[in-house]
Amino acid sequence: MTPTVTRQEAYAIYDIKGGSPSAVSNSDAITQALQKNMTGVRVNKEIPPSPLPIKPQRFVLNDMFKGNGFTAAAGVSLTVPNCPGSALTTMASNEAMARYGENTTFFVCLQPYADGYWMTVYSTFSKRSGATSPAAIGVDLARAFVGDSSQFIPRTVNDLIVAMMGTGATVALIEAYP
Repeated sequence: MTPTVTRQEAYAIYDIKGGSPSAVSNSDAITQALQKNMTGVRVNKEIPPSPLPIKPQRFVLNDMFKGNGFTAAAGVSLTVPNCPGSALTTMASNEAMARYGENTTFFVCLQPYADGYWMTVYSTFSKRSGATSPAAIGVDLARAFVGDSSQFIPRTVNDLIVAMMGTGATVALIEAYP
């Protein structure tokens, strides 16, 4: 019954080979997959590095509030990935369940390299729980039976993979958590 906010992060890095040689076609496929599942998508199409690296650098996480003592003490965090050399960086959110205390975000980077692309998919899911009102009790009870909207994260990741395979590419998982 104690009011609680839970935030879960996850990521996966995929190696993409073959398919469309165009970063624009691959970017469009990723954008369309995100639009299918999210309530808002922000897309940045960037100029890829020249020459292309032999292997892309792994993403790094940046805490936008780092060094701000007030937000750290309050437990506030806004972590975003930085993918060096990206041809595409997207941020997408699904706030359809926000009024019930749930929020899902995706950051997807497409990094070209000499043999193909790396696609980094970083997601966060947060939810409020705990009985602070009759409505909150109802939400917690409903979640016990039908689950929460985090169950749609794997569907979105799968849609991203299918979108890349739709360009004729092969997609292999390099690294993931959890």
